[in-house]
Amino acid sequence: MARSRLFTLLAVAGLAFSACSGAAVTQAPSSAAPAVSTAPAAGSAAPSPGASTAAGAPKEGGTLVVGLDGDMVYADPSLISDSNSSYVDAQVVQGLVGLKPGTVSDVIPVLAAAMPTVSADGKTYTFTLRTGIKFHDGTPFNAAAVKYNYDRWKNFPAGPLQDNAYYYGAVFGGFGASSNIASVDAPNDTTVIFHLKQPQSNFLISQTIQPFGIQSPAALAAGDANNPQLDKNPYAQGQGGVGKSMVGTGPFMFKEWVPNDHVTLVKNPNYWDPAGMAHLDQIVFKPFKDQTAKLQALQSGDIDFAQTVSPSDVQTIQSSGNLQVIDRGQSCNIGQISMNQDPNTKGADDPAGHKLLQNKDIRMAIAYAVNKQAYIQAFYAGLAKPADNWMPPSTQYYKPENLPTYDPTKAKQLIQQSGVPANQLTIDLYYPSDVVRPYMPDPKGLAQAIAQDLQAVGFTINLKSEGWRTGYISDEEVGKFPMWLLGWTCDWAGPDNFLLTAFFHYNGNTPSPEFAYRNDELNQTMTAALAATDPTQIQALWQKAQDLIAADMPTVPLVNSAPPGAAAKYVMGFVGAGNLTEEFNSVWLNK
Repeated sequence: MARSRLFTLLAVAGLAFSACSGAAVTQAPSSAAPAVSTAPAAGSAAPSPGASTAAGAPKEGGTLVVGLDGDMVYADPSLISDSNSSYVDAQVVQGLVGLKPGTVSDVIPVLAAAMPTVSADGKTYTFTLRTGIKFHDGTPFNAAAVKYNYDRWKNFPAGPLQDNAYYYGAVFGGFGASSNIASVDAPNDTTVIFHLKQPQSNFLISQTIQPFGIQSPAALAAGDANNPQLDKNPYAQGQGGVGKSMVGTGPFMFKEWVPNDHVTLVKNPNYWDPAGMAHLDQIVFKPFKDQTAKLQALQSGDIDFAQTVSPSDVQTIQSSGNLQVIDRGQSCNIGQISMNQDPNTKGADDPAGHKLLQNKDIRMAIAYAVNKQAYIQAFYAGLAKPADNWMPPSTQYYKPENLPTYDPTKAKQLIQQSGVPANQLTIDLYYPSDVVRPYMPDPKGLAQAIAQDLQAVGFTINLKSEGWRTGYISDEEVGKFPMWLLGWTCDWAGPDNFLLTAFFHYNGNTPSPEFAYRNDELNQTMTAALAATDPTQIQALWQKAQDLIAADMPTVPLVNSAPPGAAAKYVMGFVGAGNLTEEFNSVWLNK
């Protein structure tokens, strides 16, 4: 999940609702959008090219031990915003819709029997549900259960429950009366009708994320899941075994969570989809504080699968006789050189650098000066591609923008054209000192390489650093830095999640202080895309928005990376995805 999403998602939700008289961030499907499948179950899809496969029938049984980048936060998916919790509960709790395995934006029905029918005005979604499905506590899945979950989220009281369920508030513009969901009706056991106040055409793709998974109403009530004192909330804390917490309909069931040690899931022997029945008996997830320890555990056999590994370790893994690299194919992130153009920003660290970046020729010169392909080879083990947009190619309505490529001569020409004297070409470049991200696996090394390229064409670069959570994120969000490294990993693969949520939203009529990039036409275009309901018009508006950004080069996109993972060679059938939405019911052990 993306960096510091709470600040940005809620800011965008507020923008969308004020600009569109109640419309949330919207995106409609179009002929250019990824196909919508009616596949019966996520687990029955064929493996992607990056999956671990082998000839012969899968073997049944065994325990898979998975190394994560950290521990879970809560055992209630509706309260999570971190990738570790999401990775676990994706095996257990399912939603009405999901993503086709191996993809980041191909929406398929899961608990819904088919994709919904949508009213002409875009305000009503009617789902027909699958029948004969039971939750892990033995209670029936039906329309009343779906309504219960959505009503529960909408009515979370202010305080810890709302604070931790921010995906509901972000997607639907708030809770209670502020929510864009007017009501959810369940006229019979197999029909659910969503009534929206305003069109919200990103409704379907946003519902594929884990916080919108459907859980057992009986288990939620029995586990005191609405207790706002989360440290005393048995359901959220994962107290009890099967049917007590994280009670969904998936191919695995939650068994136990020992904080900072392990989470154990067991096979659901009564899973509703025979084609997606798990082969494994159980999965044990173990948290690791650093990539080195995780790799050592994989090498020693203490774990079978590492969710992520450092790109710098890929060669070591490839040269091993008993390990394999997981190539996740499509990227769902963007790494960039961020820029702020407002020298009057409160607390600006380098006003002269901010002012320098107001010059479009200077920003274009920076874009031509950086050698993206060299960075990919040096820091990403080749598992990335040069970015040609402010969102990855897997995103709906993506358009190649033919952005500047490495050309130092052109960069020098633009600097001369800018009219800026050589003694004024000084900029501070910040990088985080204590974190890695899929789009930024070695922040210091990347910053040093960028600085070297910029200095080669005439800039003077002052490298500076701050701790990720001890100043870096809070300072960049308010515009303190003139230039810094940052990026975004998708929540869902829509243009609104990148162009608007992550980067160029306005707060009211004012550009976000993060980038201080004023482009009223862009803002109006994105606002119109949010309010539109015609698929062709929505596509045209989002592509116009991409063109407007490219013409200004307010920041410099660098890479779209696919974070590598690793596993023992006996791990078979795994289907990887660039957004780390991955399911283990297809996995089996050939040992």
